[in-house]
Amino acid sequence: MRNTGDQGSATEANQPVDGAGYGPASPSETDGTPREKSLCVDLCLSHPELILADAIESSPDVTVRPEQMVSDGTSSFLVIEVTGEHLDQFETELARDSTVCDPVVLDWTETNRVYRVEVADSAIRVTPSLVRAGGRALDIEGTGGQWLVHAQFRSRAALSQFRSECSERDISFRLDRLYWTSEEANAGACGLTADQQVALETAHREGYFDVPRGISQAELADKLDISPSAMSQRIRRGMDQVVGSELGLSDE
Repeated sequence: MRNTGDQGSATEANQPVDGAGYGPASPSETDGTPREKSLCVDLCLSHPELILADAIESSPDVTVRPEQMVSDGTSSFLVIEVTGEHLDQFETELARDSTVCDPVVLDWTETNRVYRVEVADSAIRVTPSLVRAGGRALDIEGTGGQWLVHAQFRSRAALSQFRSECSERDISFRLDRLYWTSEEANAGACGLTADQQVALETAHREGYFDVPRGISQAELADKLDISPSAMSQRIRRGMDQVVGSELGLSDE
């Protein structure tokens, strides 16, 4: 069970890059002590040739989450989970998206579908660059024509390298949040951050988890005066934390 909450000291998202990278240095980068903190970031990436870019942009009311990427040596296949209220529209746009082909429905409900798609050779993939730079993706979702990435990097320099690689490929790169996390960060019920707890309490009170839903994610975001993407991340990470805590699961 991963704890990807908004913990630690946030820095300004547009803080300039210094000689080594972004933001304040961690203890391990300044005095050689064992690494006790990790650098976490929330990124927004966009480019017309990113995987599923057209389908996501044409279906702003849905959220796409990649579940699995596999290759048989000649082709690459991606399994995605899609949630939202206009799934038929998304499926139509998915068939038109030039970055994938041969979509197959693996599972479906009224507000959720799982697809397998074959990834086109021309499609841009960012996770290999992210890992190569010294990072790992903790959470990825596509909505509103953008990919929102919650990632961890080994250092500020690693983050700077990933941004440089995005720039070289003309990928729009927006740093929404940068902060250091540690095991000593304060947590609320079930390990939730304060923001996650408020988001879940509000969602429950307003009927977001009812069937049919009593309120949309965008309307919830308006109530908390945050962006829809931030609301989505708080609910998803909060639910992930609650389920893992209650069931005694681990991210190992």
